[in-house]
Amino acid sequence: MSKSAAIVGATGLVGSFLLEQLLADERYEKVWVYARSESTREHEKLQWITGDLTKDSTFGTGISAEDVFCAIGTTQAKAPDLTHYKNVDYGIPLRTATYGLKGQMKRMLVVSALGANAKSKMFYPRIKGQMEEALQTMAIPQLHIFRPSFILGPRQEFRLGENIGKFLVKALKPLVPKKYRGLEAEHIAMAMIKAANEPGHSVVLETQDIAKLSQ
Repeated sequence: MSKSAAIVGATGLVGSFLLEQLLADERYEKVWVYARSESTREHEKLQWITGDLTKDSTFGTGISAEDVFCAIGTTQAKAPDLTHYKNVDYGIPLRTATYGLKGQMKRMLVVSALGANAKSKMFYPRIKGQMEEALQTMAIPQLHIFRPSFILGPRQEFRLGENIGKFLVKALKPLVPKKYRGLEAEHIAMAMIKAANEPGHSVVLETQDIAKLSQ
């Protein structure tokens, strides 16, 4: 049975792997991408919808896809203003869910982060936790929340602190608990697509769960 998918965040690390894997997946006949600007990537399945993802107008009357993947996220370097940061990491996933429900969404699969906690004193995990809690109150038929630790893969921008962390995670992997081990972005994307195509219920997946699902 052919179905359709939508990706919000397809130009990011996990999102770029999601895009390529979905285009290659015979179960999907259409892949919608919501992004700030259109890429040069072309494919017979691919349809770009461009605009400001923090604005309702970008999503029109609803997202026309059964499986909606949200892999959006920013950094404090890109968004030093905390209000803008929240508009991206909290606002865009909620807007995606809202317009997914107005469309054909049956499943939403969203990338969060290890340690997400709405009551955290630290801004980043608090925003991720608030995002998770807000999505869980919505009438999403099936919600999968992915909480990876370090996301490994070829990034376009250089992040010194993150690169140091990734080096240590790789070097000390045998000593690092599974929950804190780095995950390749490609494998996270694989796990998300696999989850979208298996019967199940809403669930939160930690790093070790994602790694197992991607095998």
